[in-house]
Amino acid sequence: MSDETLQIAFEIKTTCDEISRRLLRWHWEKKPGNHSLDSLLQHIKKRQQESPDYYDRLPDLSGKTSWQQLDTTLCMRVLLDPEKDAAHPLDLLGNTAHPAAARRACNAVRTARNEAAHASDHNSCAQAAILFNEAIESLEEGYAGAAFKTAELEQYYRMAEDFLNRCGGSRKRRTSEESAPRRNSSSSSRNSSSSRSNTSRKSTSTRSNNRNNSSQNSRNNNRKNSRKKKQDASANRAIVIALLVVAALGLLIRALTMGK
Repeated sequence: MSDETLQIAFEIKTTCDEISRRLLRWHWEKKPGNHSLDSLLQHIKKRQQESPDYYDRLPDLSGKTSWQQLDTTLCMRVLLDPEKDAAHPLDLLGNTAHPAAARRACNAVRTARNEAAHASDHNSCAQAAILFNEAIESLEEGYAGAAFKTAELEQYYRMAEDFLNRCGGSRKRRTSEESAPRRNSSSSSRNSSSSRSNTSRKSTSTRSNNRNNSSQNSRNNNRKNSRKKKQDASANRAIVIALLVVAALGLLIRALTMGK
């Protein structure tokens, strides 16, 4: 594996570790009780005794004195632990507002980190870059506006794009609008759809009203024309009758005159 490919894989791995620590610390500080690193290490030791199969092959915890010493393997082991066999279950992800989205995000970050850690050639490094991009998408869905701000997610998207470009991975460039949180984007899409639906209904209603108004106007015009024609006919009949009367009187006067 070339030095450049090795460097990319290392950067993906270390970025996933950084994200993992950020997630674990955010969840740990949201739980009830003590939020220190020592309390976390004590929790892990207790869980190792309660669930040794799940917490097997963990690094030695005695040398851990800061959050920066925690890697993705350790962080995700704690985050993804449902603690069903624990004496006092904590279940960090299960007590969040969107546990399914949070679990998908954590799994995606862990998968990307593992792919980068075991990358042995250019293709596997490119695959790690693609998985990292997908992990950021999952983070956006599960943690936008919570553990991560929009600006932070956009920064991770830029890093993902850089990894893909350097690895030759094929990914379309995300626009700033596409980089907004999915929850907001979905809401915007629903609002847009609702707006289009309302506009359509309004347009249909307007066309219907216009047709009704046109029909009503047409009926009114017809009635007006009919009344006008009747009035004109009545006026014509009156004129004809008047002429006939005048003619009859003229004839009568002429007859009387001739009789004299």
